[in-house]
Amino acid sequence: MYRRSLMALPGLLATPALAQSWRPTAPVRYVVPFPPGSSFDLVGRLVSEGVAATLGQSVVVENRPGAGTLVAVQAVKVMPPDGQTVVMVANSFTVNQTLHQPRPYDAERDFDPLALLVETPHVLVCHPSFATDFASFLAKAKAPGAGVVFGSNGQGTSQHMGLEHLKLLAGLNAEHVPYRGVAPMMTDLLAGRVNYTLANLPDALDPIRDGRLVGLGIVSATRHRLVPNLPTMAEQGFPQLVSDTWYGVVMPSGGRPEVKAALSAAIIGAIGKPELKPRLEGMGLDVMAQGPAQLAERIRRDTVTYAEVVRLANLKPE
Repeated sequence: MYRRSLMALPGLLATPALAQSWRPTAPVRYVVPFPPGSSFDLVGRLVSEGVAATLGQSVVVENRPGAGTLVAVQAVKVMPPDGQTVVMVANSFTVNQTLHQPRPYDAERDFDPLALLVETPHVLVCHPSFATDFASFLAKAKAPGAGVVFGSNGQGTSQHMGLEHLKLLAGLNAEHVPYRGVAPMMTDLLAGRVNYTLANLPDALDPIRDGRLVGLGIVSATRHRLVPNLPTMAEQGFPQLVSDTWYGVVMPSGGRPEVKAALSAAIIGAIGKPELKPRLEGMGLDVMAQGPAQLAERIRRDTVTYAEVVRLANLKPE
């Protein structure tokens, strides 16, 4: 998994004095671009609770799914940069600006990064009726003819990009079925209506453990502590595969420094609470609790990576 230690620039991180100079005057809208029922939504609600306690103002979670997070991001883009509205984003934030034409937004120009929350690896899983191990999965997914389908939690999400990347690398013969979030996609995968996916580890952990899904590989530099018997995709011949998920928070660009500083400090403090770490890591989420500089670096990384996947796979909006 991606790791980089960056020294935060003093002007980009919230200092206590600067953070305390602004407080929201009304409830803060915390927009979550997926429906309830996923690790994304859970993290958003945990963060919103902590932010409310720090800022002394209620924080209202607003689920706005659709178009692989594009609906929520575009809605927040046109909001005033007054700190009253923020949006939680993931890798898809970097994908949609390339996937959709004309370009719906510029992730670096139209938004100010506030905090990098967590990250998690992706796990390749399939329905037990489709394959029992990676070799049988490859044989079926590469076979000529129609019928093999993979599901994602939305077009342009990191799962979708990873699945398209794997399709290119392995020469798979499969079609994409996008869903409006993790929960409906997992429902159909567990029922066998789609054959396989790359899932966030927290969403696949229980189904792998109880046998409802077959774990085929994890996209990580090393095996994961929660599924130590699951080989990495690099071990199975695909070290080039890029597929992970990170969650961050941004706001419309142009906000005053004290507004950005207060929000950043409150969000980092919320996700960085010591009592949350065991709970989140037990789910397969690695707590980052990092500031604007680290989120900006992650956005730059994925903008380049996913633009190349979109180009090579000749992806178009569905």
